[in-house]
Amino acid sequence: MPLSLYLSFITYALAATVLPGPNNVLLLSVAGRAGFRKCIPLIAGIWSGLITVMAIAGIFLSTLDRFIPRITPIVKYIGAAYILYLAWKTLIRKPVGEENDDRDAGTPVFRDGFLLQFLNIKVMMLGLAAFPGYFLTDGVTWPRIVLIPLFAVSMTACCGTGNLIWALAGSLLKPLYNRFCRPVNLCMALLLVWCAIKILMTGR
Repeated sequence: MPLSLYLSFITYALAATVLPGPNNVLLLSVAGRAGFRKCIPLIAGIWSGLITVMAIAGIFLSTLDRFIPRITPIVKYIGAAYILYLAWKTLIRKPVGEENDDRDAGTPVFRDGFLLQFLNIKVMMLGLAAFPGYFLTDGVTWPRIVLIPLFAVSMTACCGTGNLIWALAGSLLKPLYNRFCRPVNLCMALLLVWCAIKILMTGR
């Protein structure tokens, strides 16, 4: 796999997963209320669920691509469209409000983080968009038995980076994000648009 293509994938994954999605907002809330240590079981569950979902996405798309070669361009366009949708939602996103604190709920545990990934449409779509766009192109000649775990581990590592940033920042990140919401959203939205363009141009 060309290094430039892999680095483009890492940029896409980091830009898409550092955003305040379900995982990150949940971690922000829990860390702000109970501290980072209470987040550790939840983080472990999120990461375990992520690597499982990404591996399933890789196997699913790799199998479809083997028997129905034309499915990959279709999924690539759908994925790019979803990334553009994420860019728009990011651009108009409001600051994280107090309604996201979920103060009355108990502290989530490993099981909650794991199961959340199978209900997290954002995570599923990110995986379905990234694998064909970056790992099933003409420039990638590595065997798929290597590509699937590489994809799953890399995607989980990028998601995990965002998770740690939000969990460690805890309550501190909330006022900072609220203060600089618009410029941060604009930068992230532009990064996502660039990533969507890169996916559409890959393999041409």
